Amino acid sequence: MKAALAQLFRHEPLEEEQAEKILMSILEGTLAPASVASFLTVYNMRPPTQPEFKGFVNAMKQCSRPINLQTENAVDIVGTGGDGKNTFNISTLSAVVVAAAGTKVIKHGNYSASSTCGSSNVLEYLGYKFTSDEAELNRQLENENICFLHAPLFHPLMAKVKQVRSDIGLQTIFNLLGPLVNPAAPPNLVLGISQHVYLKKFEFLLQELDKNYLLLHSMDGYDEISLTGNFKIISPQQTQLLYPEAIGFKTLQPEQLEVGDSIASAAKIFSAVLNNEATKAQKDVVIVNSAFALQCCNPTKSLEECITLVGEALANGKALQIFKKLINA
Repeated sequence: MKAALAQLFRHEPLEEEQAEKILMSILEGTLAPASVASFLTVYNMRPPTQPEFKGFVNAMKQCSRPINLQTENAVDIVGTGGDGKNTFNISTLSAVVVAAAGTKVIKHGNYSASSTCGSSNVLEYLGYKFTSDEAELNRQLENENICFLHAPLFHPLMAKVKQVRSDIGLQTIFNLLGPLVNPAAPPNLVLGISQHVYLKKFEFLLQELDKNYLLLHSMDGYDEISLTGNFKIISPQQTQLLYPEAIGFKTLQPEQLEVGDSIASAAKIFSAVLNNEATKAQKDVVIVNSAFALQCCNPTKSLEECITLVGEALANGKALQIFKKLINA
């Protein structure tokens, strides 16, 4: 590890095999915490090269527990996190709404490493019971169109870096890798990216992985469509720079999306959205992210049609009904 750190400090990138080997050692817990922190910090100062990125993904996949789920046309809706915007759980809510609109969702998530409330935090608070049982997860997919994969159950070695990530308190390369290593490997991925510099890297890597994808990036740094300004979407077919009014929404202010300082406050907003009691801004940002995700999996549908479908799934209580069934299962 010392030689690898010296190499990185000389601004010399790692080869793919080197990157894979080092990350395997980190996940196996054989390296000192100080060395791990130093290594992770390098990639807070510069993005990984494409060979490094591929090596890291390979290591994560080798250390994961695969699961056989009904993945036909299923989607994962996830963000890299680490944007520092303190938003409520927009992608997790979008996952529920997309499921209610008729598309299967296999949502991969974790506890927060750097924000107030991660996907797993809010789900657990509201009563969802995490499981790695294949039959139960397939039952949820069959009956409710959605299941949640709690990352620690499928990436057990990640526990070895939990404390270091918490001590750093910022986005690390693990934020970037998590969205790429869903153990069920659904064919569609809607991925919000907070840092513009990573858009092309994810695009190239997802092309190599032969996934259908939609990358989302708000130009003011959100890892989702925030409606607070211009945003970019990238799919295998096209790259677009859009603004809220162009797709029928009003521009929002950042404070309209903030979650507060506790898991309880995040859960309150989560429940309000599903009960159709949230603010218009909160509902709009969930609807727009849900609509783009729905269209990613159903490309023959127009965006306008998808906006209508997800809006109805939220307004008529179907999304709430699905979530209640999951909680009470």
